[in-house]
Amino acid sequence: MKAALFLMDRCIGSSIHGILDALIASNYTLIKSGLEPMFEWHTISMDGESVMPINGLTIQPDYSLHNYLELETSPDLWILPPVFHSSSKYQRVEQTMSHAESLIPVIQQHYDKGGMLLSICSGSFLLAKAGLMQSRPALMHWNNEHHFHRMFPKLKIDTRKSIADYGNIICANGGVLSYEHLIMYLVERFAGHQIAVDTAKLLMMNLNASSPLVYRPNIETLKHSDDKVQHAQRYIERHCAEDINLTSLSERLNISDRQLKRRFSKVLNCSPLQYLQRIRINRACNLLEITQLPSNKIVYEVGYQDESSFRRLFKKHMDMTMENYRKQFGR
Repeated sequence: MKAALFLMDRCIGSSIHGILDALIASNYTLIKSGLEPMFEWHTISMDGESVMPINGLTIQPDYSLHNYLELETSPDLWILPPVFHSSSKYQRVEQTMSHAESLIPVIQQHYDKGGMLLSICSGSFLLAKAGLMQSRPALMHWNNEHHFHRMFPKLKIDTRKSIADYGNIICANGGVLSYEHLIMYLVERFAGHQIAVDTAKLLMMNLNASSPLVYRPNIETLKHSDDKVQHAQRYIERHCAEDINLTSLSERLNISDRQLKRRFSKVLNCSPLQYLQRIRINRACNLLEITQLPSNKIVYEVGYQDESSFRRLFKKHMDMTMENYRKQFGR
């Protein structure tokens, strides 16, 4: 299987090196099992010049895009790694997409001919630009969502999955190490489960990815100028452990319940109740991380009387139990 790995300035260098290391390890595992190595690869940049990832360690590609396309053989798959960092400004995103303009028809033609495309995090922007995500939710780091919606307002994003397999298009969610999940998925799909397991053991990496929900902040800092909502947010954050009556909160703000809900929805994309729930979950996560309080006591500390109800809410939002969250993030 021949792979073409696309490189750009300001890409995530660890993803590039990690992908190559994982493919090398997969071939080693195949040989050790008495099988032929499966993966071949080339690295490609737009002009054939070295690229500078965000870590400052230059990478020299094998080919320019033009020279690579002139080769007699074409790749079975294109790998589109994170082409910009999740904290990039929108201007940087626009510059990146403009610089990669010549790659877009290559991606389109490759897919039309039955070729496979793999994207990691912001690599999904290239798939979207090529018109290949119209009916497929894109996967990426949650910090890139607003840029994606701004650039492609009609397209959807799935933040709950680590991997999305759309047949000849496979997407991985964000994060520096998300390439692990994608490459292990690729190895399992084409080399079999046992080779994937042995490769994962060799690299000491997890074969099965954790849900991205557990890494995403429940409360994101959203700038807005609605003073009523700001006041309500501060009140909820200070009194989240108490029995908050949203009708009383509306009265404090001299607006109706309906107005409060509408204003929350407009600037925060959630209801006041949902905001309160997120604050309480966030507080519970913090207590699980830094204290040894039993889970049942934490439930009451964050303002819930019904333990089973809060546990269901926590599992829904974090995609894991309180106990498993503590095992992963606690002291």
